[in-house]
Amino acid sequence: MNSASSKYLYLSTSMKLAVASSIFLLLPSYLNAISIQFETSVYDLSYLATVELFGFALASVICYLLAKSRSIKINERFAMLVLAGTHFASAYCSDISLFLALRAISGVAAGLILVLCYEALSHEANPDLAFGKAIAFQMLYSGFLFLCLPYLIQDFGVDTFFFLLAGLSVFLLLLPKFSPLPSDFTEVYSLPKADLSTKLLGLAAVFMIILTHSGCWSMLSVVGDKLQVLPTEQGQVLAIGTMFSLFGAVLASLASLSRFKKALTIAGLFSQGVVIVLLFTTESQLLYFVAVSLFMLFWNFLLPLFMGTISESDHSGDIIRLSVAAQTTGAALGPYVLLKGWVLSELVIFLAITLICIFPLLSHRRAVSVK
Repeated sequence: MNSASSKYLYLSTSMKLAVASSIFLLLPSYLNAISIQFETSVYDLSYLATVELFGFALASVICYLLAKSRSIKINERFAMLVLAGTHFASAYCSDISLFLALRAISGVAAGLILVLCYEALSHEANPDLAFGKAIAFQMLYSGFLFLCLPYLIQDFGVDTFFFLLAGLSVFLLLLPKFSPLPSDFTEVYSLPKADLSTKLLGLAAVFMIILTHSGCWSMLSVVGDKLQVLPTEQGQVLAIGTMFSLFGAVLASLASLSRFKKALTIAGLFSQGVVIVLLFTTESQLLYFVAVSLFMLFWNFLLPLFMGTISESDHSGDIIRLSVAAQTTGAALGPYVLLKGWVLSELVIFLAITLICIFPLLSHRRAVSVK
C-alpha cells in the first residue's frame, strides 16, 4: 500500500470492513427488515442470512484460488459496485427467489472486500493492533446503526435499510484503493512461509473460536428465558454488551503492544471459559447480565489476537484468505452443533480444542519475534 493510503489505513480499511460485513453485524435488523418486506416470519426467512454468509465463504475460496493462479486480480471497485447494486435492487425486489439470488451475489461481493481488508490488516507491522482497531470501529458502526435504523425505518419505510447500505457501499468507492503486495512478497522480504500443518491449525483455530462463540451467542436468549429475563431487558443487556465488545477490542489493541501477547491470549481463553460456566450455571439475573457483558468483551478481545497470530504465522496470506470461510462456516454451524443437556460441556470442550489449535501458533509467533 502506498504511503498516502497507508497513513489512513486503519480508518479506510475499517470502513470497508464494517460496510462489507453489515449484514452479519446488523443481522437482527436485517431479518426484521426482510420479514416486514415479505410479510413473513423471521424464522421462515433466516435461511436467507445463511445463504448470504456462505457467499462470504465462497468469496474466500475464490480469493485463495485466484492468489494461487496469479493470473487474475480482484477488482475492488467492481465488487463495491456489485455490492451497492444488489443492496439497491433488494429494496425493490418482491420475488423471494430473485431476492435470494441477489443476496447470494451480495454475499460474494461483500466477501471479496472482506478478504482484501483482512489481507491489508494482516500485512501491518502489528496485525493484532490493526485488527483490534478495525473490530473496535465495527462495534461503533453497528452500535450507531442499531440506534438509528429503527427510527429511519419507522419514518421512511423498510426500504431505507437497503438504501442506506447501498449508499454506504457507494461511499467506499471514494476511499483509497488497496495496493496489492507483489506475488513474491515473502521471498523479497525473507518472511517465513507456513507449512500445511500450520495452515490447518490456523484455520481450525479461527473456525473453533467462532463456532464456540456463535453457539454460545445463540443460547443467550434461552438462558435469559430460563431466568425469566424479559425480552426488553435482554435487548438492553445486549446493547450494553456492545459497549463491552468495543472495550474488548480496545484491550486487544493494547495487548498487541505488550510482549506478553501469548500469555494474555491464553488467559483470555481461560477467562472466557469461566464466564461461559457462570453464564450457564447462574440462577441470578444480575450475574446473567454480568456474564453476557463479559462474554462479549472477551469475544472481541480474543478475535483480534487470533487474527494477528495467524497473520504472523503465514506471511503468504493463505490462512487469512481462507479465514473468512472458516469464520462464516463456524458462525453458521455454531447454533446447530449444541445438543440439549450438553451445551455447557460442549462449549468448554470447544474452547479446549481452540486452545490446542492456537497454542502451537502462539509458540511459533514467540520464536519469530525473538528472532
